[in-house]
Formats: sequence, C-alpha cells, structure tokens
Amino acid sequence: MEINNVREACVIAFLGVNSWIDIRKKQVSLLLIAVFAGSGILWTICSRSATLDFLVCAGTGLIFVGISIITEGAVGMGDGWLIMALGTVMSAEEFFMMLFLSLICSAVWAGITMIFFHRKGNTEIPFVPFLLAGYLGGILI
Repeated sequence: MEINNVREACVIAFLGVNSWIDIRKKQVSLLLIAVFAGSGILWTICSRSATLDFLVCAGTGLIFVGISIITEGAVGMGDGWLIMALGTVMSAEEFFMMLFLSLICSAVWAGITMIFFHRKGNTEIPFVPFLLAGYLGGILI
C-alpha cells in the first residue's frame, strides 16, 4: 500500500470517528485531535514537507479557534482545533479544497434545513461531517 493511501485512510478514519461523535454528542474528541495533530507534526518532520504549507494550513485552524472566541462559541472551538490538526498532514491545495467544499456543503445543508424543515438561523449544525464530505469530495475531484 502506498504511503499516501495510508495517510488518506488515517484522515478518513479520524474524520469518520469525530463525525460520529459530533453528530451524537455535539462535541469532538480533544484526545483524538491531540494524538492526530502530534502524529501530523511527526509526519511533516519525517517527510520533510513544505513548512509553509504546514504553517498556512495549521494557521487557518487557529483562525477558526479565534473566530470561536470572538463569536463566543457560535463556531465550535473543537472544530477549529480539528481543522488545525488536519492542517498538519495535508498540503495547502488539498486542505483548502477540503475546507471550501465543506463550507459549501454545510451552507447548502443549512439552507435545506431552513427551507424544508423550518429551522431558525441559530440551529446548531455539526461541522465535522461536512469536513469528511469535503475531504472525500476532494479525493474524488
């Protein structure tokens, strides 16, 4: 099995488990995020990946954490930490493709829930399943 396939399988498993937790408990596992981020940092060091990619991607997750603080939790802080952890193992191109697709999918789902299910604009929607969908979509594109 090629090393990129192993990395993809690990990312899919990580997002799958956290998606399930996010849907069920409306939270993410910080322990899993810490283990994944640590592994991602080791992966980056051992594979001698571009440091700029690492800083840009992980920094984007830090921006999401900042948005969570500013909005007083309207955006989940765990989502920001999870995005930061994903940034440790992904190239900038695939990271931003995943993030863009995730945001589009979540916006479409929010529209569907508001129109067809008559939900209000403040209804909480778990974001990690959309990160999984965005990652899988990025693989297929």
